[in-house]
Amino acid sequence: MCLEQRAMLILRMLPNLKFVQLLMGYIGTEPLGPYVTHTARFFALMALIPFAVGLIDAWNAGLGFFLLIFGGGAAVLILLTLSFYKFWQGIRVAGQCGKFLPQIIAVVVTPILVVAWFGAALPILWAGEYMGNLSRLAVNETNYRDIANIAQTRRKADWYTEHDGITYSVDIGPPVRIAFNPAGMLNDWSAIIFDPTGDVMLANGFDSKNGRFYAPERVTKLFGGNLVRCRSLWGDYYTCSFT
Repeated sequence: MCLEQRAMLILRMLPNLKFVQLLMGYIGTEPLGPYVTHTARFFALMALIPFAVGLIDAWNAGLGFFLLIFGGGAAVLILLTLSFYKFWQGIRVAGQCGKFLPQIIAVVVTPILVVAWFGAALPILWAGEYMGNLSRLAVNETNYRDIANIAQTRRKADWYTEHDGITYSVDIGPPVRIAFNPAGMLNDWSAIIFDPTGDVMLANGFDSKNGRFYAPERVTKLFGGNLVRCRSLWGDYYTCSFT
């Protein structure tokens, strides 16, 4: 991009920058500023709930499922109740603002944040679960490596075997792969997978039209189940979901 094109781009952005400066100026004044700050802080704290549920689920699937079903409903009820109160506060703040734009901001900030929370809740839950799996791997990696060495030496298929308090299953492959702390309900389960080839990352869901998995059967049929999707943790370790 030449200098003239950059200058033209900056000139086009100036009206937007002026609007942002105007917006920030209003937010920094009374009574709109404190209301927006407190409302944003409330929704940020509420965003910690799905993150915490995902984190706990990575360590204890049973407790995570309980919190998701019962605690999730309670959290949504609390969110909606307090959001209604915040919205009413916004209407009162709008009545104290002398200009139209601050009035609009005061009225719409809570509805916008409610929609944003519901839109982000599931990705935040997944992020918490991923961080939980990372922390679990960090704590147990030495034991996981010992189990992997044992399994690679024995080359025997094991299901829900325990070693030093860690439950694991072995797919003899080749190569030998291990599912650490497999947990879930019925046929839907997840685990931290040790895979020296990294082939589990080929799993990427299935085609909803024909019901076929995108990955080859040598990947999807690992551990006797249907491997749906994996995410890399580090090294030869992955967090994977089966159905």
